[in-house]
Amino acid sequence: MRKNSSTDRVTLLSVLGAIALIATPIAIYPKESAQFIRSTYLWTVDIFGATYMIFGACMLLFVLYIAFSRFGNHRLGGNDIGPDYSLFSWASMLFCSGIGGGILYWSVVEWAYYAGEGLFGIEPFSDRAYHLASAYGVFHWGLTGWALYTIPAIAVAVPFYKHNIGSLRLSSALRTSKENIVEKTTMGRIVDFIFVIVLIGASGGTIGMYVPVIGAGFSELLGVEHDLSLDLTMLAVCTGLFAFSVYRGIYSGIRVISNINILISLIFLFAILALGPATEILSLTVNSMTELGKNFFAMNTLGITEDSEFAEAWTIFYWAWWIALGPQVGLFVARVSKGRTLKEVVLGMLVFGSLGCFLFFSILGNYSMNLELTGQMNVSQTLTDIGHQATATKVLMTLPFGEMFVLAYCFIVIVFIATSYDSVSYILASHVQEVTNEETEPNRNNRLIWAFVLSILPACLFLINSNRIAMDVILLMSPPLLILFPIFIFCMLKTLRSEQ
Repeated sequence: MRKNSSTDRVTLLSVLGAIALIATPIAIYPKESAQFIRSTYLWTVDIFGATYMIFGACMLLFVLYIAFSRFGNHRLGGNDIGPDYSLFSWASMLFCSGIGGGILYWSVVEWAYYAGEGLFGIEPFSDRAYHLASAYGVFHWGLTGWALYTIPAIAVAVPFYKHNIGSLRLSSALRTSKENIVEKTTMGRIVDFIFVIVLIGASGGTIGMYVPVIGAGFSELLGVEHDLSLDLTMLAVCTGLFAFSVYRGIYSGIRVISNINILISLIFLFAILALGPATEILSLTVNSMTELGKNFFAMNTLGITEDSEFAEAWTIFYWAWWIALGPQVGLFVARVSKGRTLKEVVLGMLVFGSLGCFLFFSILGNYSMNLELTGQMNVSQTLTDIGHQATATKVLMTLPFGEMFVLAYCFIVIVFIATSYDSVSYILASHVQEVTNEETEPNRNNRLIWAFVLSILPACLFLINSNRIAMDVILLMSPPLLILFPIFIFCMLKTLRSEQ
């Protein structure tokens, strides 16, 4: 595969403009920016709330239709092409590109936000309430979320390989023929500018959320104050790691780190199961899956037929989060899925993605929940007293060799962030290339530069020092995609039908 060093200047300027547009007001007016972001988030939820719930359910049904219809046999790159990567490496890259460190934080504490809600007539803080709370974590990180990642992945992958497009752009999902270079049309430029805004805002917001979690862990281990300088240091470490990874490329960098990350994560989880109360953890897992089965339909429809503060605060936020992060994950998945059928891509994302999240919530989350149920630690109160960032480390310190678990936890979060955002750096580097009809690899120095550029927005968000605002930034990136996703589906189906 040849290197492509030619740059599309219009696209490059749009990326730099998007970064300046989002980061500058936050850096200069952090307090006012926080208020504006919060009020805009509430306004967005008020208008689009139920739409997200309906949209999520429809997208899950659609990707299942693609997998099991005749379209599922469409092989990316041609019928004679084999996969570029082994199943393990491919699945590792799918999972790591889509998670970004969040799973390690939320799997520990998410249930604590839900246990007192009293949903579906269940008494708050009862045994069933705790089981439902555990089930909701699996639900929010399960099939529907990964389906929302799958839409842009297959919508871009089909034209990308069919027409041998030389750059990774969201606008390529609008292509229905090799001759119509839609990426250079006005519509294509608009779609790509929206993509860049979404990419910078969503990825920056996510890094801004999870780097302080690493800082809290090292603060606990080293006995130092958790302040802005510590968070910036952790950001520099993460940036350096994913700069190295993306500089090495997909096969020698991103693939290797993703494989290592999955192996270390599995060892970490099964060590908790071995040293913790395995019987209680497994029992809670069975009970939570029972509640998930009983309430799955109600979970998917809460907030549609009537207003629900819980759905607005959590499920709608999550669906918006998956949608906002979908293009960046989808483009990377498209890039590493050559030689696989659409059925493999759909089922790979749904099964491997959901299963990975299930393991984290079942083992790490239910270990944390068991501490509260047995009176060893009031996790819910700890969450209120010391905040979200330090609670996870306090939970891990209750394990035998707690310091080692906290150290491993911080390392895994760093590597998860790196493996997620080296894929984003790769996409940005490919995105600013000239559009050709020859498959190319972005220049190494180009990939390296974007790895550092990505750290600008999270550094600005540290000035606001609010996890909630970082979450809101991600959600605000999603509304345009509610319109674009159905258009991408239409164009993809047109291409697939014309081929058959």
